[in-house]
Amino acid sequence: MLAGLAGCGSGWETATELPKAPRRPDGVAVEPPPAMPSTADHAEAHGVVALREPLADKDVEDVVRAYIRGFEREEPETLVQLLAQEAAPIGRAGATRQQLIESWRTRIKSYEYQRLAGAEVARYSEIERLTYEAVGAHPTYVRPNDMRPGDLYVRVPILTPRLNGEQLFGDVVVLMLRREDGRLKIAGQADENGN
Repeated sequence: MLAGLAGCGSGWETATELPKAPRRPDGVAVEPPPAMPSTADHAEAHGVVALREPLADKDVEDVVRAYIRGFEREEPETLVQLLAQEAAPIGRAGATRQQLIESWRTRIKSYEYQRLAGAEVARYSEIERLTYEAVGAHPTYVRPNDMRPGDLYVRVPILTPRLNGEQLFGDVVVLMLRREDGRLKIAGQADENGN
């Protein structure tokens, strides 16, 4: 019986070194990623939906603070980085992103915004934010023509709109915010007075 076992074992092949050809893995079944619907802020309660994570108040406040800081530091480049690709002044039909940027540069050259540094310029606790639907239903506010579902209409009360007779901001700064490239960006801006 031992001779039979020894005879069976003698036919096994052994490798004394690794093969030189590249190793080819065994076949693998590749499944495509599951199809997901486009994300939305709201959806009806049927079928498969993908909802966006709601924007936190802090996200909105961070953009507003960065906007005010860009003026205080007189840094137009900082303001440009906050802009969405299709940004434009609110309420000016046919106006472009470049016109909005130029208006900000002109304001920064014309006024001494750095005098606001260290002062509480905006009433951050009173920021009003409205969805596309809420602005459309509001009795006073007019929804901007280029506002899209998912955008936010943000009204920022300004504590220090004027300094030594110079109009630095409106009494209310209006920003239209839009998600772009995973961040919240300014898609429109306007200043309002007398509110």
